[in-house]
Amino acid sequence: MFNIFSSVGFPVYAACDILGWPNFSTVVANKELWQLACRAQGEIATLPKHGVVGKIMGLMMGSRMTAKIHLKMERDMLPLDYQAFNRFHHGGKVRTQDVESMRNSVVEGQRQGRQMKALKELLQRVAEHEAASQATLK
Repeated sequence: MFNIFSSVGFPVYAACDILGWPNFSTVVANKELWQLACRAQGEIATLPKHGVVGKIMGLMMGSRMTAKIHLKMERDMLPLDYQAFNRFHHGGKVRTQDVESMRNSVVEGQRQGRQMKALKELLQRVAEHEAASQATLK
């Protein structure tokens, strides 16, 4: 369970990072990116290493359910700023580890004959976002 829950969140955090960590309703409102992140989440959940639980989670954790969970967490954590915490926690070194975990999931999925299209596209967007961020720092 830990492996599933820890790895399926990374695409959601990647979408938040790309958008600059706004409140969660803003992330969900970006329908195209949100759908992409949730499809990538499903690709990770349904990897064979996650077994039956992962398959069920992949079916249940679509964009609506994932949004509902994160929006509730954002409300329940007040006065803590949920996205500020996520930005702090999933930035820097941990962000690098999150991206590496997603890359490993792509490799694992492809070894199993899966295309991992959503996860690969999301990783491409993460790389483009990183490049744009670095360019503005120069």
